[in-house]
Amino acid sequence: MDEEDRNELNEAFFKRNGGKITDRHFDRIIEKAREIENKAKKIPALYQVWLDILLCLELIRDYRSGTYRDIAAWAIAAVAFGLLYLINPAELIPDVIPIVGYLDDVAVMALILKLVKVELEKYAAWRKARDEYQEALSRLFADE
Repeated sequence: MDEEDRNELNEAFFKRNGGKITDRHFDRIIEKAREIENKAKKIPALYQVWLDILLCLELIRDYRSGTYRDIAAWAIAAVAFGLLYLINPAELIPDVIPIVGYLDDVAVMALILKLVKVELEKYAAWRKARDEYQEALSRLFADE
C-alpha cells in the first residue's frame, strides 16, 4: 500500500466517523487549550509543529463559534480527534513512560497535520485576509 492509498484510507475513516464529533467535543478542546499547549511545548517533536497546533486550536475556536465553516467535515473531525488525543489520559502508550510515552502523541498529530494540510493552509489564508481587513477597517475609522 503506497502513501496515497494510506491517505485515502485515513481520510475515509474521518469521513465515516466525522459525525461523531459534537459541539461538546469542540467545547472540551477549547476548555483544555492551555493543557494542549503545555503538552506540545514539553514534547520536542510536537514543539516543532507548535504553530500548526496553535492554528488547529484557532480553527476549532472559529469553527465552534460559527465564524469559519469552509472546511470539510472529515477534516474538522480529524483536527478535533488529534487535539482530543493529546489530552486523553487513556492513550495507546501512557505519557508516564519516559520518551516512548509521547511517541503516539507525535505520530497521531503528524498524521492529522499531514491529512489536513490543504485545509489548514486554506484556513490560514482566510485568517490572514480577515486580519488584514480588520486592520484596514481600524485604520479607516481611527481617522474619524
